[in-house]
Amino acid sequence: MRSGFLNRKLVLLAALAIITVACSSDSQSVSRGTPSEALVSDAVTITYSDKGFSPERLEISAGHQVAFVNNSENPFWPASNIHPTHEILAALDPGTPVQPGETWAFTFERPGFWRYHDHLSPQESGMVVVANDESDAKGEALVVTLEDLQFPRPPALSPKILSDLFTSDETLRRFVSEYGPAQTVNLVADAGGRVDTPCHQRAHETGRYSYELFGASVFGSSGHECEGGAFHGAMEAFLRDRGTTSLEADLPVICGTAKVDFFKLNCIHGVGHGLMAWTSYELPDALELCDALIEDRDQRACYSGVFMENVVGGLSGSMGHHSDYLSEDDPHYPCNAVDRRYVGPCYLYHSTRMLIMFDYDYGKTAQECARAPMAGQYDCLESFGRDLAAISLGDSLRGIQLCHENLTDRRHRTWCIQGSVQARFWETSRSEEALAMCRILSSLDEKDGCYWMIITRANELYVSDSDFEEFCVRVEYRYRAWCGR
Repeated sequence: MRSGFLNRKLVLLAALAIITVACSSDSQSVSRGTPSEALVSDAVTITYSDKGFSPERLEISAGHQVAFVNNSENPFWPASNIHPTHEILAALDPGTPVQPGETWAFTFERPGFWRYHDHLSPQESGMVVVANDESDAKGEALVVTLEDLQFPRPPALSPKILSDLFTSDETLRRFVSEYGPAQTVNLVADAGGRVDTPCHQRAHETGRYSYELFGASVFGSSGHECEGGAFHGAMEAFLRDRGTTSLEADLPVICGTAKVDFFKLNCIHGVGHGLMAWTSYELPDALELCDALIEDRDQRACYSGVFMENVVGGLSGSMGHHSDYLSEDDPHYPCNAVDRRYVGPCYLYHSTRMLIMFDYDYGKTAQECARAPMAGQYDCLESFGRDLAAISLGDSLRGIQLCHENLTDRRHRTWCIQGSVQARFWETSRSEEALAMCRILSSLDEKDGCYWMIITRANELYVSDSDFEEFCVRVEYRYRAWCGR
């Protein structure tokens, strides 16, 4: 792991500041550009050649000027991540290519963990880490007043409204205002499926509007559909508004707005997604940043986001990056190449990678999960059950049958069913399908595992004791004793 004059705490805070970077667009940068500054005598140089940026990582103090020198034979365009929007540090963008032999100078005033790339060849990238004296004055901590906002249910969407959600900013803003962030991003996801349009970028815009209307409380109310696009968009707007000066006080507020642990952990899981994208899919760097979180549970949630983004974003290249930590030949990589503490979180989403690799051969994927090391076998088979739930939602019996058809070992079947049932119970309104799945089971081992999973999930999802007790009344009698709080 790297060392330097930055302590781990500063690097973590700086890196978390830009978790919005898992957002991208097919459009070109809209920045008007920052003109080159007059070169100062103590400027630090980053050279661009046919081999890329050198040095790839530069550590400086706030207020230092960096001269980006083009020593290549072609124009280049240094710009802040994420490609192509450049919105993380928008000023870090000349707005036009720098010609061979020319220099563009820029002073980094804000402490942070700033990745950049060549806009013309985004696979070429580098990083400037800007440190600040910890004794420097901090800005005021973020204060959030959480209001229990009530929004009406939206009407059924006509084909025209579905289209307008993707093409009209006025319509999108109106929906956020009238129906709230969570319901709007859910509608955007639904509309994306119906009109066969990727919804991530539109959810990103939904998050920005949500933050503008409701402030930082949006982090506790935005849904995680569309690969967390709304969360990332809201974070982008938050950073434009607040900057990074008060991050030490702000960060606990961002995920602390969640009313229940389940959604807090989902927020931290989203941090992992962002860290992976922010480090340009450098898996060791992203995991090291997660390591700096204090609680073991928070670390695991962060790890799982890193590994999920490695598969989802790393394969698609939608961020302008492809992950080097996936193999075309080894279905277990990188889970078989990381430290033991990362193995479980790695396998927690790795069955999806295996399915893609095996062209959705569920039987072969199940066999590979069964071959995983004991430290990751449970997580892989739970992940496999979640994948099976994606093709059996609304049909609990079919979910059970799919686990039975693809697995023969009793423990493996139980773990698969646990993954399938938890995927059916992401919110309280879907509790009945999860309960129905547990009731159907005839194997005592499978029934035990099923009820353990959903009672644990219910304990995380239900805020009030009375609502949790109402859920427990619907649990089969012999398992109600597990419902204690």
